[in-house]
Amino acid sequence: MSDVSPHLPLAALRTFDSVARHLSFTRAAAELAVTQSAVSHQIRSLESDMCVRLFKRLNPGIALTEAGAQLAPEVRAALERLGAAVAYTKRCGRGGVLRVGAGGAFATGWLVPRLGRFAAAHPEIEVRLSMAMRNPDLEEDELDLAVLGQDADRPPQPDSEAVLFEERIYPVCSPTLLPLLRTPADLVRVTLLHEECDEAPSPRSALSWETWLERLAVADQPRRSGIRLSHFTLVLAAALDGVGVALGREQLIRPALAEGRLVRPFGPELELRSRRQVIRWRSAPGNEARIASFRSWLLAESAADR
Repeated sequence: MSDVSPHLPLAALRTFDSVARHLSFTRAAAELAVTQSAVSHQIRSLESDMCVRLFKRLNPGIALTEAGAQLAPEVRAALERLGAAVAYTKRCGRGGVLRVGAGGAFATGWLVPRLGRFAAAHPEIEVRLSMAMRNPDLEEDELDLAVLGQDADRPPQPDSEAVLFEERIYPVCSPTLLPLLRTPADLVRVTLLHEECDEAPSPRSALSWETWLERLAVADQPRRSGIRLSHFTLVLAAALDGVGVALGREQLIRPALAEGRLVRPFGPELELRSRRQVIRWRSAPGNEARIASFRSWLLAESAADR
């Protein structure tokens, strides 16, 4: 049978600990945000319950009795252990594994470079990121949360989706190709890099060169054969090497633009915003706090990015 009293006076012991550390009823009352008379009452109650004096009243001030001096370090250590146990339990309640999925282009170009900040802010959450060559599926891929690309004409579901950001898309190329691209009509004379998008854009998508050539009124002109690449990272590598002109996704090419390794041959006016990245999550009992933490962090990162 346990020898721990079921009526352990925790409030009184916490008050005793504060008075013992400060050797002052007044300072203990301030620390505990109670009145001095409440502190005095707690100490009298504890001394009565233990049948022992814990403080000597001096003039002025107070001091610990021999019994009080023996009890004080034990109470302090016990309260510290109890506080640590409560904090650990809270962390465990918020912590655990969070299964996240994302398309390959978004994962490598935007999410992964930022994940260290989430890990630093939420060390109790273990993120397991799955990179897909298509839009991830919550049920099929057994995910708690996913980020997926979609055309902007589809409204998000308010209870299970949130827009992370709208993508700004425009032609980009290596500076070595600039002499060949004086006007958009010159696109028919250079190699176009087509992204076989892992997020399955529609034929009218801003990631489709057909959409762009039609918009620029050069769709019916003879043009050079393009190159089709299975992933945006391949498109980006080819564009950086001067192989051809790509449709850049601004959130994923910002560093290359800032460093001058990619340029916008037709200036800042030419862009489309018919795509976006969307956060989608599902109801996962016991995992709601982790999902909410990651979702809030993603939205904060996106806001800072803008």
